Amino acid sequence: MTRTVADNAALLNALAGYDRRDLTSVARPAEDYVAALAQPVSGLRLGKPLGFEEGVDPEILAACEAAYAVLARLTRGLRDVSLPNTSDLSIATLGYAGETWAWHEQTFRASPAKYQLASRRRLEGAAKNEPKAPDYIRAKWKLDLLRRTIDDAFADVDLVVLPTMRGMQPVLDEMFERIRNPKPTNPPSFTNCAPFNANGLPAISIPCGYSRAGLPIGLMIAGPRWSEGRILALAQAYERETRWYLRKPPLTPATVKPPVLI
Repeated sequence: MTRTVADNAALLNALAGYDRRDLTSVARPAEDYVAALAQPVSGLRLGKPLGFEEGVDPEILAACEAAYAVLARLTRGLRDVSLPNTSDLSIATLGYAGETWAWHEQTFRASPAKYQLASRRRLEGAAKNEPKAPDYIRAKWKLDLLRRTIDDAFADVDLVVLPTMRGMQPVLDEMFERIRNPKPTNPPSFTNCAPFNANGLPAISIPCGYSRAGLPIGLMIAGPRWSEGRILALAQAYERETRWYLRKPPLTPATVKPPVLI
């Protein structure tokens, strides 16, 4: 959303705050995230959550390992940590089997063609097998308990660092081809973001390198509830040390645009 961490902090200052009409909003004193960037990071204890590097693309893993070395030098170092398993609290349970379908139902029934093909197929599945309230409520109970206790996982570390994505992002033609000609495969696990969404934890993704093909690679920094300022401070310290954000695509007016088969 922003080019630099400082820009991100300024944007969060404008976005964050309590809204009594928002059911997910929490009444909490406002924090100045721009001012929080100035806090020292040398005393931070970092964790590398177990299981989040399984199946990670080798190029992504190499870039993140290099980033870990930089972060270890800037802080008190890294150690392995464990985070609660959220595989049964995925979008399939709480999303298309509940909240996502509730949000989209009226629009989808009225104008299904307005949805991209992949999203339309998922919503069609929800329409044919509408979620049952008891199933959703039991999953929501479990999620609420997890979010109340997730900070316990940060007893020995202040923040965690990990690859943002497990796989390199596909180019447009590859995405369109998968949609046009779907084949039975194991569910892909391209992102490490979903568990942090489920846990309700703040996180940021910052550039930490590029693949041989020139595709960007992201490093995620996350923490317990209400640690946004600390996350931003560490992200900015890494950003200043590596300056990946200054790299720009080698584009000129004469650059040939590859064809995209829609």
